[in-house]
Amino acid sequence: MYSKNISRMKKTLIIILLVVILGGYFFAGYNVYSQAALVECSVPEVDKNNRPDNFSLSDKDVLWDPSEYFVRSYEVVNIEIPNENITLGSWWIDAQNNNGPTILVLHGLGSSKYSPDMLLTAGILFQNGFNVLAIDFRDHGDSTCEDGFHSAGQKESDDVVAALNWIINEKDITPNNIGIYGSSLGALVGLLTPAKSNNFSALAVLDAPFDFETLVKEELIYQDFTELLWMPLYHYVLIFEGVNLLADNPADSLKASNNQPILIFNGMNNDRVLSHHTDDLIESANSIGIEIEVNRYKELGHTRVLYDYPEEFAEKLIQFFTKNLSQ
Repeated sequence: MYSKNISRMKKTLIIILLVVILGGYFFAGYNVYSQAALVECSVPEVDKNNRPDNFSLSDKDVLWDPSEYFVRSYEVVNIEIPNENITLGSWWIDAQNNNGPTILVLHGLGSSKYSPDMLLTAGILFQNGFNVLAIDFRDHGDSTCEDGFHSAGQKESDDVVAALNWIINEKDITPNNIGIYGSSLGALVGLLTPAKSNNFSALAVLDAPFDFETLVKEELIYQDFTELLWMPLYHYVLIFEGVNLLADNPADSLKASNNQPILIFNGMNNDRVLSHHTDDLIESANSIGIEIEVNRYKELGHTRVLYDYPEEFAEKLIQFFTKNLSQ
């Protein structure tokens, strides 16, 4: 009887120990997730006064006036996500070009369509005869606050599919006349899109993350954590949030694409998305046979090219979409 009691105690202690270890493991994952994936579900304070017809570059440390890129007329639209209780706050900018070439612009993490990153790009495109649809991802800007966390493009790519379908169905614009432009997280989402839809014909990306697992590990190190926290983060989100952060990845998504050409901008002096992500994108695209145009700037930081070289950025962007979309 005594030995049986000892055996039961050992089993109980082992179970308690496992519960403590697993609890600590998932608690660590939750802590990282609650910090790294949290977004505001609103327009960032610095951008709240921005609109397509009047926006400021005051926080971008530039001296030039962006007023030539203001868009005087735009339409506020709401795009519903089928089978989800999600509405995307959006702006439609019509170039009055007979349902001509149209660009869907995608913002970065924690940002919105109110960011000068998006408004400046939209103005450049409109000025050169392109229609523009600017959306807020879920949990950003004017869109539905689903849970206050981003999903590394897994859900955000569903937002893009809905936006592409809206352009096709509401504006009668065919996929061969639709392009996507994405900055930072928006670039990642653009790269993930072919896994779910090929209703576009050209993609331009600025400082695109490519391998999300590597990106998170690098961000953990940047924030003075250990990269070992990636695994508890991944498993916490998978089990408790029901999201596989690696379900879709750019490498496999590009293989599922129609080999749409890609225009790449990369600031190589970038501590947020290290330049090897662009190296990986180039290697992956080349291995598949995707036509790419690459513009790299050794001295520039994250998403700086459109502020430091706006004329060059505009010229290359317009040439690319003019070449690769039907007119």
